This record gives sequence, C-alpha cells and structure tokens, in this order.
Amino acid sequence: MLQLAFANLKAYSRRFIAVTLAVMIGTAFLAATLMVNASATETLKNSIGSSYSGADLVIGADHMAEMADGDEEKTETYVLGSKALEAVEGTDGVDAVHGVTGTGVSVRAGSRQYYASVNTAATDKRLSSTVLESGALPTGREQVAVDATYAKEYNISVGDILDVGTATDEGKEISQHVKVTGITAASNDPMTGSAMNLTASQSLLDSLSGPGDTSYSHIILAAKDGTDLQALKAPIAAALEATGLKYFQVKTPDEQIVDDVAAFSGGNDQLTIVLLVFALIALVVTGLVVMNTFAVLIAQRTRELALMRTLGAVRKQIRSSVLIEALVVGLLASVLGVLMATGIMAALIKILASTVSELSFATLAVTSQAIMLPIIAGTAITLVAAWMPARKAMSVAPLAALRPADDATVGNKAGKLRIVFGALLVSAGAAALAYGAIEGNILIAFGGGLLSFPGILMLGSLFLPKAVSVIGALTSGGTVPGKLASLNAVRNPGRTTATATALLIGVTLVSMMMVGAQTAKSSLGEALGSEFLVDVEVNDYNSGTSFAPEALAEVKAMNGVEGLAELTRVGNSETGQEIFATDPGTLKSVLNSSKLVPGTGEVLVSSNNEGKTMEATGLDGQAAKLKMLVTESNSLQPVVGWDTATSLLGVTKESVAKDPNARTVLWLKVDDQLDTAALRTLQTDMADTLNVDEYAVGGGVMEKQMFNTVIDMLLMIVSGLLAVAVLIALIGVANTLSLSVLERTRENSLLRALGLTRGQLKKMLATEAVLIGGVAALLGVLLGSAYGLLGAQSVMGAFGAMSVSIPWLQLAGVIAVSVVAALAASIVPARRAAKLAPVQGMASE
Repeated sequence: MLQLAFANLKAYSRRFIAVTLAVMIGTAFLAATLMVNASATETLKNSIGSSYSGADLVIGADHMAEMADGDEEKTETYVLGSKALEAVEGTDGVDAVHGVTGTGVSVRAGSRQYYASVNTAATDKRLSSTVLESGALPTGREQVAVDATYAKEYNISVGDILDVGTATDEGKEISQHVKVTGITAASNDPMTGSAMNLTASQSLLDSLSGPGDTSYSHIILAAKDGTDLQALKAPIAAALEATGLKYFQVKTPDEQIVDDVAAFSGGNDQLTIVLLVFALIALVVTGLVVMNTFAVLIAQRTRELALMRTLGAVRKQIRSSVLIEALVVGLLASVLGVLMATGIMAALIKILASTVSELSFATLAVTSQAIMLPIIAGTAITLVAAWMPARKAMSVAPLAALRPADDATVGNKAGKLRIVFGALLVSAGAAALAYGAIEGNILIAFGGGLLSFPGILMLGSLFLPKAVSVIGALTSGGTVPGKLASLNAVRNPGRTTATATALLIGVTLVSMMMVGAQTAKSSLGEALGSEFLVDVEVNDYNSGTSFAPEALAEVKAMNGVEGLAELTRVGNSETGQEIFATDPGTLKSVLNSSKLVPGTGEVLVSSNNEGKTMEATGLDGQAAKLKMLVTESNSLQPVVGWDTATSLLGVTKESVAKDPNARTVLWLKVDDQLDTAALRTLQTDMADTLNVDEYAVGGGVMEKQMFNTVIDMLLMIVSGLLAVAVLIALIGVANTLSLSVLERTRENSLLRALGLTRGQLKKMLATEAVLIGGVAALLGVLLGSAYGLLGAQSVMGAFGAMSVSIPWLQLAGVIAVSVVAALAASIVPARRAAKLAPVQGMASE
C-alpha cells in the first residue's frame, strides 16, 4: 500500500497540489494566529508592562482584596515600602530586586513648569527598562536623566539645570536643583508615556518623598539561575507577610500583563480569551477548507477506488493507501505553512515597527506551540479530511460505486438527514450564540458559532444550487453559455455546493472579522471615551481664576481644537467637592461620550462617588438634591447644566460674574488624528496663551491616544489575518473550480463535440463561477456580519454597551473582490478545458 500511495501521489500530482495549497495556507493561518497571540502579549508587555518586562517575578498591591475587606486606612497592609524591598531581597533564590515608583513631581525649566514622573534605574541590567541614548545615568542626588521625547519637545539638553519639586502630605513644598546628565529613550507605557519621565538616583527620590518611607507601585526581581519561579512565590509571600503586608500578589510578567489588561477591561481576562478564540477560529477554518478540498478529491476518485476493489483490493488496503497519501501531503504542507507564516509575520512586524513610530515597540514572538501545534493540527486535519470521504466511499459496494451517485436532495434519505442534523445544529448553535452575546461570554458564543456554521453548510446543499440557478436564469440573457451555467448549478448540486462552500467559508470569516473588529474598535472608543471623558482640562486650582475672552478665542482657533467648554464654579457638594456649571450643548461638544450629558436635576460625577444622589449647595446657600450621572472617569469635577444651577442651586451667570472668587475650568475636545508630538505642542501653546503653568493643562487625551495606538496595532495585525483569510478563500475557490473542471473533462468535451465553441465553453465556466461566487459572497457577508456583531457583543460586554459599527463600503468590496476572484479562478481551468480536443477529452477517464 505504501508503494501504491506514492504512485498515486506521483500520478495525480496536479490534484494533490490543490490539497497541499489548502493545507499550507490553512496551517499558515493557524500558525500566524498563534504568533499574533504570542506577539500581542509580548508587545503589550513592552508597552503597558515595559517597567517589568525583563523581570522574573512582579510583586504588586492587591487593591481589590484590600477594598473588599475595607482596610483602605491601614496602609501598612498594602503599601510596598523599603521593608518589603529588603524582605524580598533577602529571600533565598532572589538574585536582584528593584522598586518601581513613578512619583509625581513638578519640573521648572527656565520660566516654564511641567509635570513629570520620577523613577530610578535598576542597577541590575535584567531589571532595567531604562535605555540611555546620550550622556550618563544619574549617580548623585543632584542629577537626573530626561526621556528623549520630552527633552526634544521642551528643548532640554545634557548640562541644563532643572528645578524639581513635590509637596508632602502636610502640604510642605520640597524643591531640589538638579543637573541633566543624560537623555533616555521614551517610555512605551500608555500610563507614563503621556508625561515627562525623569530617571533619578535613589537619594534624590528619597529626598523628594519627604520624611516618610518611599512607596513602590511594583517590586520586580530577578531569580537565581535554575530557580523554580512558581516555587519561589511561597517564600517571597512569607517574607512579605512577616513585614506586616497583607494585600499583595506575586506574579510572573506574563500573568501581570494579563491582569493589567484585565483591569482595563473591567476585571476580565478578555485578552487571553479573545486570542484563544482567534486560534480556535483559525483551526476551524483550516479544517473546513481542507476537508472541503479533500472531499472533492476523494469524490473524483470514487470510481477508481471501486475499480481497485473489484480487482481484489480490500477496504483496509485502500483506506491505508489514502491515509498514507494524506499523511505525506499533510506533514509536508504543514511544515511549509509554518515557515510561510513565520516569514510573513516577521515581515509585517518589521514593517510596522519601522514605519509607525508609535508602534516601534511591536515585537515578534514565535513560541514552540506556534510551530508544533499547526504542524500537528494540519497533519491531523488532513488525515481526518481524507478518512471521512474515504470511509464513505468504502461503505458503497464496488459495482454501485462505479455508477453515478445520487446527490443529497429533499426527496432522498441523505437529504432528509442533512435537513434534520443541519436544523438541529443551527438551532442549538444560534441559541448558544445569542446566550453568549447577552451574557458577554465569548467562549459560549464561539461554541454557538462552531455548532451553527457547520449546520448552515449542511443545509447549503439544499438551497445554494437552487439560488445559483434562479439568479443565473434571471441574468443569463437567453444566451447558451448562461443557460448551461444556470442548469449546471442544479444538475450537479454537490459540485456547486462544494465550490460555493470554499468561498462561503472565507467570506464569512472575513466579514465576521471586519464587522467584529470595526464594532469592537467603536465600542472600545466609547469605553475609552467614558474612562477619559475629557480630552484636555485646564485647571490651575486657584480661586479667582478666569480667562480673557481674547485668550479663549485664540485657544478655540488653535489647530486641532474642535470644541471648548467654559465651566464656572457654582457651589459645593456635602463632601466638599466643587461643583461647576456650563451649557449642556457646549458640554456635549467636548465630551468623548455623548451619552453622559447631564439633564435638568442631574450632576455629572466621577466613579469615586457612591450612591444615587448628591447633596449640593449653591454659592448663595441654596441646597438641592441632585441625581448623579456616574462616569468611568476617576478624576472628574462634578458638572451641572446652567438650567440646573439656576433653578435648583439659585446661581445665575450674572451672579457668578460679580463674584471676585469665581473660578473657571476649561474642558476641550481635540482632533483624534493628532499624534503625540502635536498634542504636546498644543499643550504648550495653550499654557502660553492662557498664562498658566503647563502642568495645569491636563486631561486624558495622551493616555487615550496611547491606548488607541495599542488597539490600532492589534487591529492592524487582525487585518493581516484577514489578508490570509482572503487568500484561503481564493485558494479554496481555485481548488474546487480546477478539480471541478478536471472532473468534467468528458462532459465539456461532449459539449464541444455537440457544437459548443471554445469561447462559449470559457464563457459558460466563467458565468458559472461568477454566479456561484456572487451567491456565496452575499450569503457569507450576511452570515459574517451576524457572527461579527454577536461576537463583538460577547467580547465587549465587559466594557459596557456595544456601539454597532458596520463597514458597509468594505463589505461591498468583499463581495466585489469575491466575484472577481471567482472569475479569475475560472480562467486557467477554463482555458485548459477549451484547449483540449473533444476526441481526446472524451477518451479520458
């Protein structure tokens, strides 16, 4: 059988090329998806987790547990200080430690004042995220290094003198003159990259921290060679508990980055789940494409296999021969697919990192799973794909197999079974998909899609051929090739369904990801808009602050400013928060979420407020109870509309204008297309125009912009997967059309003998391909859009309400490309069929 298998591979090499391409492209898709998973985690580690990416373990406070127990006042139970650092350093198995701080300070350079985050450089290179570009790192109390981005923006050079200051808990100002000794690379962390980063010595950090103990956001460590990291967690925990700490977590960097992303997504590990679903989708698509191609190939060989059985070959021998062929093809194609995926991913990451400066931290990660799993899966899928149709072929008696087989129709047993099982799968899958979307559980939703889509494919053989025939009859124009193409769809429904299914799988996947990604991005934009509700806030926290109308007009006219709202203090809450008022229409124009404009009797507040109402008192003493409109933002001044301020708090614009202690805060909306450099320039220009210190110009636009950069990077990688999916669809269509033409060699030659010209034959095959491609593409877009919306809802449930966004133009492009691709895929086989002499074709088997 081994000799027979290799003989078949050689004899039918053209047919096996189709299978090899399908397996190779499908395996490459799976491998690329797994590499995207690993690369996304590694890239996020270099971005959000840049401060601990090189560590072996990360120690951080467990604020969720601390708040759940109500121990917020007992800071000694969760604040990581010098005692904790020393305890970790003294633990057996620990080789080096470093405390990550991020202390906020004000920096005065010349006549300008800025906000900055101060950290120390780790003495151990394994733990250091500081990259020196020029000069030297600080070694003394009066030295600092400045990150390159802000050094360039603020014209700070090595040798400059800065005034660094901070305030203690008692309100005492601590100031220190320091000399710039070096320039460091910019931070990739969205939370710290939006402000100047200073690298300082421990002595300077201690002096800026005041008389109290230095506190750390994280403690990172490098373990000694050969140390079991999981086993090391227990002694570290014991050492920390001995210092009085109660609420802390010890994690690996990979575990920490998952937690950091989970914190952003409402406490759910959406990153791992989404990437897992991508891998499962890739596996399913690979299996469907390969099985569809192999089913066509085995179906063509049914007569050949039956003839071998009549000549004495037993079922086991023939089955073994087919499986050996599948093993060789699957293994070879899978290895080639992994190599192709590695090359494509390396090129994409390199192009991304070199052409988009904000994504220079993009990293390629190729894990052992990304290599071995696709090879094993590709080979296994090929074996299963060959075994199922071969088993079906072997179940038919030899003489019966030599006769033409009936396709599944509504009237025969096979068709009825397809209807029953297909309907059951669609019903069960649709219910699971809907439940997963409602509950925000992507794994349940994915399971529903996994059940429903095969059910749709099973039912497809019952309606796809008729749909193609009806549309063909309407568009044939009475021509012979058009009529023949329309009749071919229903005359051999199995062949039509196989061809349509190849394109249907690809288009459904592409449409699903397009709609899902667009909706997810729109929903993430809404989530970010609620988290960072205001792009820019100008607030210098001084009584009597007001801005000249000329200065406000100049700010409004600045490039990139899309809206400005002037907020005026009108009262206070019972907890001492200042309450501001502005026009609701103006407020709506500057908020990043239009759903959060307060109505009459409502007050817009931050997430730190509890309860449903706020006791408010106006400047003249009039009190009122206001309904709170709570946002996701944790740093927001309470805001009401002027209608609420006037009717409930007794404060009017006129009365405020006469108040010498009136205070004004500005909220601004800026262009989403502004890059980081343009935002910093805008921040400086606003400070100059309004005559305030630069640190008074804040807001969430920088953080939002950097988070959007990370999201855009992930979506760009998904777009790369879409390109691979399109390629899979094209290969699938080309395979099935080519095999279909090979199968119909005698039939096409007979038509030629009966008078059909070469041109008419080409036109018939092209028309048939366009009809099948158009119907499959339209159905695929409808199915993909439904799957994409439900899938996005299941993912975005953790972020709040989903914001539906359908890329109509791109979907129309998918249909157009699918039709053109189907037409292009028919050219080569049609030309080959037209060149074959009728007599020669009719003599072939």
